Amino acid sequence: MNFKRLSCLCTAVAVWLLTAIAPATAGTIAIQIKDRKGEPVPNAVVYALPVGGKAPAVKVGATAMVEQSYFKFEPFVSVMQAGTKLRLPNRDRTEHHVKVLSGPSAFEHKVYTRREPEPVLLDKLGQITIQCLLHDWMSAHIYVVDTPWFNKTGRGGSAVLENLPAGEFDVFVTHPSLLIPGQVSPSMPRRVKLDAATLITIEAKFDLVPKAEPSRRTPPPGYD
Repeated sequence: MNFKRLSCLCTAVAVWLLTAIAPATAGTIAIQIKDRKGEPVPNAVVYALPVGGKAPAVKVGATAMVEQSYFKFEPFVSVMQAGTKLRLPNRDRTEHHVKVLSGPSAFEHKVYTRREPEPVLLDKLGQITIQCLLHDWMSAHIYVVDTPWFNKTGRGGSAVLENLPAGEFDVFVTHPSLLIPGQVSPSMPRRVKLDAATLITIEAKFDLVPKAEPSRRTPPPGYD
């Protein structure tokens, strides 16, 4: 599903504040996201799409990895440009059965400890949810976007998009807790204008408290 054509989830973000501040070496967007309680929001995906133009193509040979470790997908949230190949190695001493539950791409792998499946080409835009069919608490979210300018927030709720050229961009923010079954719901985009040496800060507030990321699990002794 193409992010450009999705309707806005206007209730997802209550407040956007933009401020242009001191010059930087290249166009930069800094984002800070908080929930309705004022707490920082980790694992929020941020990306910028050029207005009236096309973003650079993905780098040749680009790869990303979501591994299975301690009965958890790492990372829980990933964001990558369309055309990236996804690796799914298994670090646990047991089999996992990885399958797409929803999203524009479909794949399924039984992943053994000493045999990594062939990488999966992610060439369709949208949000993908994967789960282990053997351990149903294991899930992860992958966002495939049509731009190289993307990131996700860390524990402090902040993320930075760097090295953007001069021009206008629509900045999107989304999070797995905003997912509506059957579709992707990025938050209301904010249009910004960058010069080659502009730093813009954006503060966004979600009108919700996102669900926590699943924890690692230690298998019992002798578990295979």
